[in-house]
Amino acid sequence: MRLLLFPKRLRIGMAFCAAIATAVVLGACGSGVPGNAVAQVGGASITKAALDHWLVVANDATQASSGTPAPPLPDAPDFKNCIAQEHKLTANLTDTTTQLKALCSQSYTSLVNEVMNYLIQAVWIQGEAVDKHVKVSTAAVDKAYASQRKTSTPSLATASALKSFLAKSGQTVSDLKWRTYLNLLANALELKVTNGAKKVSSAQIAAYYRKNLTTLTTPALRDVQLIETKDAATAAKVKGLLAAGGNYATLATTYSIDPTTKNVGGRMTGVRPGELNAQLSAAIFAAKVGVLSGPIKTPFGYYVFTVSKSTPASVPSLTKATPTIKSAIIQAQQTKANAALQADFSKGWTGRTTCATGYIVSPSCGNAPKASTTATTPSATATVPSSGATPAG
Repeated sequence: MRLLLFPKRLRIGMAFCAAIATAVVLGACGSGVPGNAVAQVGGASITKAALDHWLVVANDATQASSGTPAPPLPDAPDFKNCIAQEHKLTANLTDTTTQLKALCSQSYTSLVNEVMNYLIQAVWIQGEAVDKHVKVSTAAVDKAYASQRKTSTPSLATASALKSFLAKSGQTVSDLKWRTYLNLLANALELKVTNGAKKVSSAQIAAYYRKNLTTLTTPALRDVQLIETKDAATAAKVKGLLAAGGNYATLATTYSIDPTTKNVGGRMTGVRPGELNAQLSAAIFAAKVGVLSGPIKTPFGYYVFTVSKSTPASVPSLTKATPTIKSAIIQAQQTKANAALQADFSKGWTGRTTCATGYIVSPSCGNAPKASTTATTPSATATVPSSGATPAG
């Protein structure tokens, strides 16, 4: 549920849309959209002027980040300027005017989809904040905006850098502050939900402990020195040499066929039950510490080994495990709460959003909203700046 302040492309700034809005079944948009608007969300309208302004911003995104001149904004519905530009770029190709118009139309549709979803869901954020009594002050917006100017890439810390960025991006300072405002609102909404998921009862902790005792238990561990050979005869020879006083470091280098341990004296530390092949693992955990054992036949060869250290399994007490359990429960509850927030957010606000004919986009447009006894729709003052209206705190 996040917006980015100074994205390299506008669509990056729309990342919160993907985070919140899941795919929905798009209903036919009904009446109720004012003549100067492209969408109505509750009592708030998104005007054609706002759409046109943010289409420019989206079209200029590459120019703002890389300095590469932006292509002309596709000029619907005839696309004359766009077609002329494409003709220049494809002078030696065989593309027809009809093909170029189709290409321009596709580019325009893509921009409209991007910007419409962004603006609609920006209003959703503001409406959700009203529903959940979440507010962000003007002072907080100004502070975050100033901080992000310093840390943005490219840096916008100086007045000249900011002026250049605004000229290239098609945005205003008020646009940037509005986007900062939305970002803070989204963060505040998420924080309210996650904070509410931090409550964990003693009964929950005890139930988790009983259910997950095996997972909480630290398994038995063994340190071992071993030599793997190809055949039983070599294994028997190695065991005899070890019994006569030979050491693993020397014999492993000469006889072992295990590339992992032959050059480290045959040592393996912290071996867990089942970590090695079944036959060897069973023998290691059945053996006594310090006793030369084997040969053990396995599908991979014959092993001679000595367990040098044994650490028994450790079962934590409920008291000792409580911090770990509490953290796990909180994380699970927060994940569930966030998923519910995102699902409810998309489902609830799509139903309150009506788009004008020609501007119906997925996933944000839906049928006209039905009366609700619990939800508060955005007021007519919900802000979607066409050229940068600073939001009220």
